[in-house]
Amino acid sequence: MRTGAIVHVEMGETTRLAGRYRLLNPLGAGSVLLAFDEARHRDVAVRRLRVPTELRDAALHEARRATTLRHASIVRVLDVVIEDRAPWLVMEFVSGASLEQAVRARRPLPVPQAARVGVCVLSALATAHEAGIVHGRVDPGNVLLTTTGRAVLTGFGFPSLSMLPSADLWSLAATLHFAIEGRPPGQMPAEGADPLRSLVRAMLHPSGAPPLDVVGETLDRLAVDRPLDAVIAASGPLPPADAAAVGLALLDRLLAIGEFHGGVQPGNVMIDSSGRARLLPLLRAGTLPAYTAPEGAQTQEADLWSLGATLFTAVEGAPPAPGARLARAGALAPVLLRLLSGHPQDRPTPDELRAELLAIRSRRS
Repeated sequence: MRTGAIVHVEMGETTRLAGRYRLLNPLGAGSVLLAFDEARHRDVAVRRLRVPTELRDAALHEARRATTLRHASIVRVLDVVIEDRAPWLVMEFVSGASLEQAVRARRPLPVPQAARVGVCVLSALATAHEAGIVHGRVDPGNVLLTTTGRAVLTGFGFPSLSMLPSADLWSLAATLHFAIEGRPPGQMPAEGADPLRSLVRAMLHPSGAPPLDVVGETLDRLAVDRPLDAVIAASGPLPPADAAAVGLALLDRLLAIGEFHGGVQPGNVMIDSSGRARLLPLLRAGTLPAYTAPEGAQTQEADLWSLGATLFTAVEGAPPAPGARLARAGALAPVLLRLLSGHPQDRPTPDELRAELLAIRSRRS
C-alpha cells in the first residue's frame, strides 16, 4: 500500500493516484475508471472503495487479501492505495463487456456459452474459497465476457459482510439464470427439463445446492458436448449400431453408480465430438413422464426401462408411446421391446443387455 496526494496535471483534469496511476475515462457506468500505470506502462482499472468509516479497516484487510488471488478467470486486484484517507483498488484491466450488458444488448446466451461462463466463474470461486475469500457480489454486472470468449469474475476486494461460500454459489446460479433467461430468477425460476435449467433450479433450491463435483461435471459437459435430444433434432435419428454404442456407455455408467439413477432420458445424455455418450448426474427435475418406468419404482430395473425409452428415441426420433412402431430400429428392435416390457422381471439383465448391445454395435459400417 502507498499513500500520497492526488496530483492535478495541467493537461485537462487528469489526476494521478499514488504518483503513478494516471486517471483517464470512466468505464461502463462510471464507478470504475480506466487508468494508466506509469510505473509498469500498462492500462489498469481503478475504483474507489466506498464503505462506512466503521468498516474501513475490515475493507482494507479484505482488499489486501484479494491481491493474493491468482486465477485465469479472476480479475486481479493489483494494488491498494490510500488517497486523502480514501482507499482505492487498482485492478487488472480486462477488455470486454459485462454479462449484463451482453444479454441486455443482444439476447440470452445459448446453453453451451452460458455453461462455459459457469465453468469459468465456478473455478474462480473455488480458488477464492480455498483461500478463505468469499466474493459476496457475484452478479451479471461483475462477470466480464472477454473478446476471446473467456469469462472473468471481477469485484474482488470489497467487504463480503461475513457471507458464506454457499452464498456465492447461489449467486452463481442466479447469474446463470439471467444468462439463459434474460431475467433474475425471482420467485419463479425458469421451467424446462434441459440439464442447465435443472441445474440452476437445484442450485437455487432452499435446501441447498448439489455437491460441487456434480455442479462442475454438469457445467463441464454442457460447455463442450450436446444433449442427445439436441443431436437428434439437428441430425435425425441415430443408426441402430450408433444407438447401441450410446446404450453401452449409459449401461456402464448405471452399473458404476450401483443404485437407482432416476434421470435416464435424452436431455441428460451428453454426446461429445467423437460420438461418445455420458450420463449426467440426476438433478432435482427428475425423469420426464415419457421416460419413467410404468411401475414407478426406484429400482435399477426402472433405470433399464428408461434406458430403453432413451434408445427408442435415439433410433425413432420420438419417445415410445402406445401403438408406436419400431420402423428404424432394425436389429435393436427386439432389445428395445424387452427393455420396455411392463414387467420388470421380463427385462434383460445387465449382462444380457451388454452382450446384445455389443453384437449390434459391431455392425457399425
